[in-house]
Amino acid sequence: MRFKIFLIFLISAVFANAKVVEVLHLGKTYPFAEEDFLVALHKYIQTHKKEIDKKLQKIRKEAKQKIIKFKPQGINPLTPATKNRTFYPDLTYTLPYDIKDAQGNIIYPKGFKFNPANYVRLPYTIVVINGERKEELKWAEKNGYFNNIHYRIFLTDGNWYEIMKKYKTQVYYCMPQIEKRFKLKHTPSIITQIGNKIEVKEICLECKDDKKNNLNSKINTKEKEKN
Repeated sequence: MRFKIFLIFLISAVFANAKVVEVLHLGKTYPFAEEDFLVALHKYIQTHKKEIDKKLQKIRKEAKQKIIKFKPQGINPLTPATKNRTFYPDLTYTLPYDIKDAQGNIIYPKGFKFNPANYVRLPYTIVVINGERKEELKWAEKNGYFNNIHYRIFLTDGNWYEIMKKYKTQVYYCMPQIEKRFKLKHTPSIITQIGNKIEVKEICLECKDDKKNNLNSKINTKEKEKN
């Protein structure tokens, strides 16, 4: 009996509080005075369309010019070759740290030396020229190095875009790592892999026997195209 009286009292108290909540007034509410952000943005774009288009065109033009004039930092405009020379740079690489497997076992210890040319092959011949020297550009064009799948043109200087546009060929910059790795000193230089060796030929364009070198270069080009 007592439990029933307590239960009736508890339910009455809950409903009484609910009624109080029902009649509770927090004050008047008002709609936001500020305009919706997306609506305001749309209106701004519509009313300033010409000005925005003009700024975008300017930004695109500046970005394009930056790309056209792009030149990596650190590239070295090598000096012209003063004599014909062929040499074979030592590509031996020494590991600066241990190479371990997933279990932590040492596969190749620190100080291990190897020749990369024993494991990978250069798939094309690299022709290194200075794009600022007209005679080197003419030489490369004359010998069929431009737009040829057997060759890659690396620039030590010059504008990549102008050369690409004029000669309809892809060009790359000769980065310091490449220069150092192949011991490059002068241009033009022709880099070819022969077996497990890398051969670098410096071509003197001012030397008397240059015609002979150009003839040999043409013969090599035709042989590679046949292969």
